[in-house]
Amino acid sequence: MQEQFDALGVSMVAISPNTVEQADSMRTEHGIGVLQLADPDLQVIDLYGVRHAGALAVSDNGRGMERRAIAIPTTILVDSAGVVRWVDQSKDYRVRSDARRVLKAVKSQLSKK
Repeated sequence: MQEQFDALGVSMVAISPNTVEQADSMRTEHGIGVLQLADPDLQVIDLYGVRHAGALAVSDNGRGMERRAIAIPTTILVDSAGVVRWVDQSKDYRVRSDARRVLKAVKSQLSKK
């Protein structure tokens, strides 16, 4: 489906509370093709209000296991002016937005211009 997003001029960016090194590892391990931004201090995650309150992930920080905050899986459609046009948010941290649903939202928003 990436070709369809590209044809519409849509760029996808994943923002996670991971470090750059963790994001690189995840991209390689899971074959993630979208640009990933590391937000270990949760500044952008908090800006969009998508910190998963009370939920913590356990991960190896290279010095031992640590608990750290995670983000609620959320897809936010932002236009070229920085205006949020559509939001899809999961109640389950294991579930991500369906690409077909996101593509439909993108097409719907583009038709309004």
